[in-house]
Amino acid sequence: FSALSGGRGVIDWAANHWRSIRTGLNSDRPMDVGKAITKAFLAIVIALALLPQHTSDGGWQLRGWALITSPPNEIGDTFAGVAGVLAFLWIIVTVWLQSQELAAQREELKLTRGEIKDQRQATQDMAFAVAEQNFDNFVFELIATHNSILNSMDIKSNSKSQSLYEGRDCFRYFYREFSKPTTGEAMYPTMAQDKTLERYEQMYDKHHSDLGHYFRFVYNMLRAVSESDAAQDKHKKLIRALFSDDELLVIFYNSLTEKGENFIKYAEDFQLFDNLPQERLARSEHKELLPDRCFGERQ
Repeated sequence: FSALSGGRGVIDWAANHWRSIRTGLNSDRPMDVGKAITKAFLAIVIALALLPQHTSDGGWQLRGWALITSPPNEIGDTFAGVAGVLAFLWIIVTVWLQSQELAAQREELKLTRGEIKDQRQATQDMAFAVAEQNFDNFVFELIATHNSILNSMDIKSNSKSQSLYEGRDCFRYFYREFSKPTTGEAMYPTMAQDKTLERYEQMYDKHHSDLGHYFRFVYNMLRAVSESDAAQDKHKKLIRALFSDDELLVIFYNSLTEKGENFIKYAEDFQLFDNLPQERLARSEHKELLPDRCFGERQ
């Protein structure tokens, strides 16, 4: 009876520890779960060791005492079984713990990749902003150079002692010099008989020192902006806004000549003659000599 009472006391002792074990089992931390299972398993082993068992001579003895008095190989097998169970348990806990660590490392790596991607994007945005700013500065330098070339132009009287035209006003003189028939020259009724381009070539030869420099710069300015990857519509609009009406008229007729035919592709790209005063053309039919895109998108 006392043996039975002792066994029941062991069971009660194990029950008192169930709450802490249950808390560990409900945890999401592998170490806590492993400790809880280990406690539960050892509690069961201890409880079994303290439970009484019937002997062959009709008496009772504790299972633990029966184990201690058993042959060494039986004791070794028993402890090996207990150790094997615990080892298997902690292998599972170790794998679980490593899987959590790997998951945490993957999450950290994912966050790191996100940060690197954001940093790369920020670097690209910064580089793009710097490149855009540099190109803006380049365009403004082109505009300043264009204005400087214009301001250096002047047309003097025959005595070369007085300037008759300066800066942009020179283009008004250039255009007037070739756009209308000279005194005594009849207005040609057909395009085939028109000699506007002949008069332009004569005017160009007369003022080639100014116009040659001007057109070389304008051509290279348009080419540099057109071929740049950083060029945007705003840059092309700025360039297009540079030219006065008389400049556009002179550039238009220069594009119709052999020396100016390379201007045409850039005139299309910039829609250079969008603001051309077409009513001032020497002949309205001249507009048909260039592609429509040179004059802006058609509605």
